[in-house]
Amino acid sequence: MGEQKRDDNYYHDLAKQTVATCRGYYNDDSGWEVAKKTKDILIEYKNSKEFSGHLYRGQSEFNCPPDVVFQYVDPLPGNSFRMKWDKAMKKIETIREINEDLRINRTCTDSACMGLISPRDFVDCILTVREDTFISTNGVSVSCDDECPPQDKYVRGWNYSCGMLCQKFPDKPNHTKLVTLIQPDIKGMLPKKLVDSAIPGSMVDFFANLRACLKEDGKLVG
Repeated sequence: MGEQKRDDNYYHDLAKQTVATCRGYYNDDSGWEVAKKTKDILIEYKNSKEFSGHLYRGQSEFNCPPDVVFQYVDPLPGNSFRMKWDKAMKKIETIREINEDLRINRTCTDSACMGLISPRDFVDCILTVREDTFISTNGVSVSCDDECPPQDKYVRGWNYSCGMLCQKFPDKPNHTKLVTLIQPDIKGMLPKKLVDSAIPGSMVDFFANLRACLKEDGKLVG
């Protein structure tokens, strides 16, 4: 049974807590292990403090202004830039728009690992934060089955504190460091080994597909 319909203040408070949690993860320099590393992408992981799985952190740098990178990664519904390049995404819907920076999203993903992982959906409270040194999205799953009931063709997963941060460099306005945090519980009867092996590869694909789209659109500088 899902939660009763929450008022907007509940989501404001939850979002603020999520921002603080994510900031701690961004600044945490201890205990990370390398899951995958390429020339320009680093994926790390450690045991999650929020559930029995892992917290993953990915990072890559782009010769592109932070506002542009953020425009391409912001999980907006409809014909957004994110839907143009993110091959893992099938659909993004806004269930409730609380204000221009705070919303409840439903995100649907395609199957993965040659069909071994069936399509998932996630319902998340997402807050956008804009500061002098970064732009970020900060999300966490919420139970609101009354506003967004589960659908048979999707297994409903749960995102613990997660987000994306576009770090600005004052001396290099056309440069961005993108850092992502994910710790999904994708539910279902899946072997933990399968999930643990799939996530780092999907994160590498995320950065690679973003870079390819920015290049194709002429957004990379130099």
